Amino acid sequence: MVQRKVFENELARLHNEILLMGSIVEDMLRDSIDSLSNRDKSLAIEVIKRDDMVDGKEIEIQELCVLIIATQQPVASDVRRVTSAFKIINNLERIGDHAVNIANVTKDLLDKKINLKEITEIKRMSEIVIELVKKCIDSYINLDISQVEEILSLEEEVDNAHHNLRRDLVQRMSCDASMIEQYSKFIFVSSHLERVGDHAINIFESVNYMVTGEYKDF
Repeated sequence: MVQRKVFENELARLHNEILLMGSIVEDMLRDSIDSLSNRDKSLAIEVIKRDDMVDGKEIEIQELCVLIIATQQPVASDVRRVTSAFKIINNLERIGDHAVNIANVTKDLLDKKINLKEITEIKRMSEIVIELVKKCIDSYINLDISQVEEILSLEEEVDNAHHNLRRDLVQRMSCDASMIEQYSKFIFVSSHLERVGDHAINIFESVNYMVTGEYKDF
């Protein structure tokens, strides 16, 4: 009984650390888009600096997972929970990397002309992506997979927004050669956001495995 209590405390610690990492990554993603839309170099630099914090948190949680498995003799359902944590934090770390890449685009475009239309389209896409990330993290918080249809609908919106924006920007390049560099950078940002959506779905797949014991590719 005492050993199980210790184990439950370790699981609670693991849960809280993943929530903290998820919160940091969500803020990085939101701030990276804000830095781009507001041409805020200092905010972009702050996002880039936080990457080390995320990397450190990933290592810390990995070590905690190994410790739990090595010392607590978890049963099958607990093993699913701990091993799924490895995948979740890896996807969170990758989301952080994409936020850093977007912040780097901010720095690249500081002295370039930017049209409001592109900023508006990127912000609209980012809002969908951030909502998707939040819902997938919430599914982990609550171990609740009931919103699967809404989550998959959001992913489809992200994919459609990316494809439409990329198509439109390529067309605009052919009409205005002076904006090729800027439009290319916005395509990169759109691609990063689309990949963030993929990582969010990967997180949800891990939660689904934790809850059901079955792996399903969404």
